[in-house]
Amino acid sequence: MRISQVSLKLSADDINQWIHELAPEVKLRILEIRDDGIYGQLKFLMWNVDFIARPHCYKERDEIAVEISARKLVPIPASIVERSLQEAVKDAPQGIEVLRQVLKLHVPSILEPLKIGLKVQDFSCRAGSVVIDVADCELGMLKGKLPFGGMERR
Repeated sequence: MRISQVSLKLSADDINQWIHELAPEVKLRILEIRDDGIYGQLKFLMWNVDFIARPHCYKERDEIAVEISARKLVPIPASIVERSLQEAVKDAPQGIEVLRQVLKLHVPSILEPLKIGLKVQDFSCRAGSVVIDVADCELGMLKGKLPFGGMERR
């Protein structure tokens, strides 16, 4: 199944609701979305950690990514943060890496096992929203599973 020319605008409330529905045990909340990124707070071990997530779109490489960096409310040794992040993502799917306390998500690599091909025109923060303009999306997991003319294709 292919989808073309779709634009999404997600507010902080939208994202918080998704987080609550998909992973209610995660102590994460989005506080604000500004033009320079998504600001939030995460309960990490016994500390509250402020973070900023910056979405990027690299059209020339057909890639989108989210770079997440932490700003600590209390001094946490950098080695603990980096080690904990690496431990947390050791069994994560391909496309997630930790570089100097920065968590990088390579979204196409994460979506590949789900058979989702994604070409994004824009992935940024504007006027209190995360904007995602999808140029093309191929949903391989639905191939042959949708009814056509009253019959299911196999």
